[in-house]
Amino acid sequence: MLRRILDITASKLKGSSYQLDKALSVGDLLKISICRIYMLLRGLRYAFRLKKRGKLFIDSHSKIISPRKLSFNGVATLEKYTLIDARVKKEIAIGKNFTLGRNSVIEGLGVISRLGLGLTIGDNVGVSANSLISIRGKVEIGNDVIIGPYFSLHPENHIFQNIHVATRLQGEERKGIKIGNNVWIGARVTILDGVNIGNNVILAAGAVVNKDVPNNCIAGGVPAHVIKDRLEK
Repeated sequence: MLRRILDITASKLKGSSYQLDKALSVGDLLKISICRIYMLLRGLRYAFRLKKRGKLFIDSHSKIISPRKLSFNGVATLEKYTLIDARVKKEIAIGKNFTLGRNSVIEGLGVISRLGLGLTIGDNVGVSANSLISIRGKVEIGNDVIIGPYFSLHPENHIFQNIHVATRLQGEERKGIKIGNNVWIGARVTILDGVNIGNNVILAAGAVVNKDVPNNCIAGGVPAHVIKDRLEK
């Protein structure tokens, strides 16, 4: 009975059919239920402070800075030790069924002299543990994106051409980063400024992506290059 109730509840929250693994014991299910209720109650702390709030589940030791510039359009889960710093020029807008994995950071503020621009994330996006999404330049992430652990994204490059001037004094450029729909990003992938990732792309674990990846491709390596077109047999 408990399993059935949880399946129905999860399906309603996610907006699609969802079933918990049958290997979970009754004890496991009870612990999960208690934990989720606790996370939901923690999320209520931001009920009137967010720009827009869906059903927000926040685990312990997690924090949102400047919630007035942050909107959730559906269910969102922030696991332990996560941080969303929404001190940006525009806003951070996150779609339905979003998860930010343990120890992960969405970082809007780098230096107070130049705030980051903003971030949009579509529906059904999961960011695994120990990841960093920096939003110095504008970042767009589409729908149905899977992001593996130890992911990092950096929409900013330092200008360094003049060797007689300290790099930190030469300024930065911020072209931004865009990730399409139905993208699978493997563990320890790094995406650099100015990159556009197409739809239906797979980025192999450990890739450092410094140039665009077309639709329907598998890319990997350091620096990343196209390995295969997924439409070719």
